[in-house]
Amino acid sequence: MTLFIDKIEEFDLGGFTTDIKKAEYILAVHNLSFEKILSETPKTTELPSGMFTSGKYVVSFNISWDLKTVNIGFMNYQMDLDKCFDVFADCMSPKGVAGFHTLKEKIKLKDKSELNKIELSDDNSDFVIAYGNYIEHGNRQ
Repeated sequence: MTLFIDKIEEFDLGGFTTDIKKAEYILAVHNLSFEKILSETPKTTELPSGMFTSGKYVVSFNISWDLKTVNIGFMNYQMDLDKCFDVFADCMSPKGVAGFHTLKEKIKLKDKSELNKIELSDDNSDFVIAYGNYIEHGNRQ
């Protein structure tokens, strides 16, 4: 399965998107939605956020309550956060780093074929087709 993002990082580190339609699509193929995330988040939370796994990636997200800001990042589970500390020091809380390591261990237990089921693409024309199919088929994948 191909997931669409805005930018792919070099050396297969992962990538990210801030595009609301791409974020909607990514969440939908993981049986999630903005509505589900926001309805299950305590109203006292400043910036709803979380993590889950997708293939060989740890997916980290945060969403503003008004959906004006959406960030979804994909981090290859083999990435060494210590070596990339300068990149992630400002954008990951200590809780986020701990979550990454917990999910990294879960990914290590997956079969190799399962790790390669997810591919990232920054091809916008392919995304237009995939998103159109997603909308046309009742928002189900």
